[in-house]
Parts: sequence; C-alpha cells; structure tokens
Amino acid sequence: MQGVVLLLSLLTNWYIPLSYIMLAIIFMMVLDKLGKGLVLREIVALHTIFICLAMPTLGYTTYTRTSNFGFWVKYMPVTEETYFGFALPAIIAFSIALCWPLGREGKTDQGASLAAKVDLCRQILSRPAMKRVSLIILTTGVVMFFAMTVLPSALQFIFSLFYFTAFAGLLYVYYTPSFKYKWAILSLFVLFIFYNALRTGMFTVVAYMGITLFSFFFLGSKAGIARKLVFFLFGAFILIIIQVVKPEFRKSTWRQNYAGSKSELFFNLMTEQLAKESMFSMKAFYPIYYRVNQGYNVALVMRRIPEVQPYDGGKNLSLSFASAFVPRLLWPDKPEAGGKFNMKYYAGVSIKGWSTNVGPLGEAYGSFGKFGGILFMCLLGIFIRGVYLLVFVLSKKVPLLVFWLPVLFYQITYSAETDSLQIFNSLIKSAFFIWGVYKIMPQWFGLYKDRYIMKRRRKPTIQDQVNGAQVSTHPG
Repeated sequence: MQGVVLLLSLLTNWYIPLSYIMLAIIFMMVLDKLGKGLVLREIVALHTIFICLAMPTLGYTTYTRTSNFGFWVKYMPVTEETYFGFALPAIIAFSIALCWPLGREGKTDQGASLAAKVDLCRQILSRPAMKRVSLIILTTGVVMFFAMTVLPSALQFIFSLFYFTAFAGLLYVYYTPSFKYKWAILSLFVLFIFYNALRTGMFTVVAYMGITLFSFFFLGSKAGIARKLVFFLFGAFILIIIQVVKPEFRKSTWRQNYAGSKSELFFNLMTEQLAKESMFSMKAFYPIYYRVNQGYNVALVMRRIPEVQPYDGGKNLSLSFASAFVPRLLWPDKPEAGGKFNMKYYAGVSIKGWSTNVGPLGEAYGSFGKFGGILFMCLLGIFIRGVYLLVFVLSKKVPLLVFWLPVLFYQITYSAETDSLQIFNSLIKSAFFIWGVYKIMPQWFGLYKDRYIMKRRRKPTIQDQVNGAQVSTHPG
C-alpha cells in the first residue's frame, strides 16, 4: 500500500490527499501492532509524517496569506507543488525503509518471538541479584541527572546517557515479577520526571521518552482497536495540551520570575485551556501549527537553494557523519548538533534566543536536491532500521538489551525536527556507551562471573543463568 502511495506521489499532484492517506496508513499500523510488539519505528514515522506532511497541508489550505484570523500568520514560503513534490515522496521513502518488517525468527520486534524474549527477560529479572541491579540502575540515573546540571557542556552528553539508563531501570522494575513496592517506586520516578519538567519548563523528556516507552507498557495487552484508539488519542490530547500551555508557562516562569508553585501554575493554565469552548477551533489551533509545522523550515531551505545558494553535494552532511565518530577532544571545532548553524547554512536565517532546525528533510534537499534528497531519506531510514535490527540480533545472547532501546533511540523519536548530526551522534555514541556499560558492569545485563565455569571455558548461555548457574561474563 505504501509503495502505491509512493508511486502516486511521484506521478500525480494529489499531494494533500496522499499526505493524509499516508498518515492514516502509519496510524493504523501503530494501532494494529500496539500490544503485539514495539511500535518505536512506527512512532518515529508517524511523528515525521505529522510534522512534515500533515501540518504543512494546513499551511496551504487554512493558514494562508489570505487567512483572516486577526493575527499574523506564518505562511508556507514556496508553492504547494514545490514543497510536496519533494517532501511527500521523500517522507514516504523514509517511512517505508524505516518500518520495513524485521521478519526473522528471534530477531523481530513483535509476535510470539518478542513475547518469548520478554518472558525470558522476566525470568532473568526475577533473580534476587537482578532486583538489586534494577534499583541501582534507576538510582544511578537520578543521581547522574543532578550531577549533569553542574558539569561543563563537553561532559553533559555522556552524563545524560547515564541519566537515560534510569529508563532502562524503570523497565527492569516494571517487568520484574513480584517486585516489592513496585508501583510505589514507579510512581516516585514518574513524579520526579514531571517535577523536573515543571521546574525547568522543559517537557521534551516527558513527551518523547513517554512516546518511546509507552508500547513497552502495552505489550501483551489484548485490547481491541477501539480501546487502543481511545488510549492513543488520549495520549495525543495530553501532548497537545502541553504544547498549548507550555509557552504561557515558560513566559511566567522564565521571564516574569513567577515565585509561586509551578505545579499549581501549570495545572491552572491547563484547566483554563480545557474550559475554553473554542479550544479546537482553527484560530485556537494556530499555536500548535506554528510550533510543529516542520515543513515551514524545510520550505525556507527550498526557497533559498538552489536560487541563492547551490546544493552542497552532501559536504556538510559528510562532516556531520564523520564528527559522530571523533571525540571533541581530538576535533575541537567539529560541527555541533543544533539549529543555529543549520538554519543559517541552509535557510539563510539567523536565530537567537530560541531553537529550531531544518531537520534531516531540509538537509537532504539542501545537499542533493529533489531526487538525491529522496534517496538520502530512504538511506537514512535504512540506517536507523539497521541499528534497531542490530539490537534484536544481539539480544539473542543478551535478552535484557531490548530494555535499553529507550536509551539508544530516545533522541531518534523527535529527530525529524532536529538534524542528521543528532541522529548519528545519538545512535553511535549511545551504542558505544551501552557497549561500555556492558563490558564494565555485565551484571546490569544479567551476566555474572564464576571461576569454575571460566576454567571449563564453556560459553555461557542466558538459560544457564535463568536456571541459576553463574557463568562467564564474556559471551562471544
């Protein structure tokens, strides 16, 4: 079905209908797979389609130059044909490549194979030593969060990865059978995350880590499509409310030095929004459109390149990919992830005091043009899928590795609004980080040492550990 939509996007000008058809296809894929498997890749595709296709359609049908809402409207700066002629097939190609089924027994993210792996993880986590490990991982993540806030920026990324390990610990606790005070521990951690979001005014972790994690908590559910639809729409509604409330909340806490309870302020603002009858009118929806229309930034690139600046042939992207492998200590002036440079380089726009980016889609067009950009987005989807598949390949030896997917893929969830450097950085550096933790603290992955087994030089198996044998920590 997606292949047909891709073909039509190249041969017809049915841009807006095809955008919504593609959104509906991925949405139904999420609903169908939810409970049966992990929908992390599908959520990445859904988010990308929503901000790069669905929201720009409103820029051509509702929020146009002739709109009369009583306020200034940020309209799309290129024609519908120019924008969707590239963006539609590029995003479809990316989604097809990313969501292509893994399809191998023992190396898939759904069905009986995943259910068996999760059951094995439960057995490993039920051991008394692993219950302690779960709490250690969770506590380490919280401690590292506070340590991260006082460190120089050069060290903050690595400590942020230690912080993200807390979410692996969260899954450990959740999946451990008969864990004493399980729900109290989980509730306290969730309250900590919300408290920190309210304290700082930054809701990225709440929104996108929640998206990354939610299918783990839904695994095994026998809910029907209707119930899953209600659950999903409720989650989307909460995210929309946060987006609506966030600007006013930040204005009060950042600029006006609000001295009262931030929790009370946030929930008061939320209550006010819910009380508004016109909350979902097109006028009321404009702040959401303004915030999540990634297509506007991509269109800025298309307006500038190649008329003002030629395609760079991937020069900047090559530097970004290379920099993901080299520490800043060895390359002091290597490129930095973030929108300031990209917005100036690709779109010719200087930004200060706020954050936005052209996204991988804008980089693809600015580097290679229409058809080269479509190919780049397809290859990017293949790359992300390949890393994802590798986790399931390695989890045949180390099943608990599946619960580290949030550590590895959290920043990929919203990568459509960042840049390719963040994708390369987060995947490559997070993978090295997890490998380092595995080598230094194998017990965090359910592996234990035993001299007798090492003398026999027998390779350990996970089933050995489930059965109670303590085995070597160096498989493979």
